[in-house]
Amino acid sequence: MSATSMLVYALYLTVVALYVYALIDCVNTPSARIRTLPKVGWLVIMILFPLVGAVVWRNLGKRPATAEDQVPAA
Repeated sequence: MSATSMLVYALYLTVVALYVYALIDCVNTPSARIRTLPKVGWLVIMILFPLVGAVVWRNLGKRPATAEDQVPAA
């Protein structure tokens, strides 16, 4: 296996990991923290445009966590 093909596989794996992370993050994010669109709208965008949807969700999809949202360590 050449170095180029290993880089291509690594790139594909990174894109898939970002996509899966974005889908799971969107589903698990409370509706009160979601910006711009409802949760279903974000999921539709991520399904129709996987890479672009995941990047846009990561950068614009949800509000930052507030102090009330964070769970104290036990």
